[in-house]
Amino acid sequence: MGKIDYRSLKRQKYEQIGQLLWGTMSSAKNVRELSKFMEGLLSPSEKIMVSRRIQVAKKLIKGKSKFSIQEELQVGQSTVESVKRWLEKAGPETRRILSK
Repeated sequence: MGKIDYRSLKRQKYEQIGQLLWGTMSSAKNVRELSKFMEGLLSPSEKIMVSRRIQVAKKLIKGKSKFSIQEELQVGQSTVESVKRWLEKAGPETRRILSK
């Protein structure tokens, strides 16, 4: 599958793609079914990437320093910075989800 530059997509198309993903995921009857679905959907490296970003976000919320997060999780400065920017723009529901 070829790469798509999300920046070249029209907003409506970008939103349609997001709705398809979230709508499909929310159709799962339980966590086990969703896990099985995601296991087939994501490559091993994609799963690791998503998981690491979640770990970075949780550590930032707990007040850990950017450098300690980089060292502990073996992620780059750009990953920590992009997650930090995401958290700054995200609403309270994002922090609630991450605090579970």
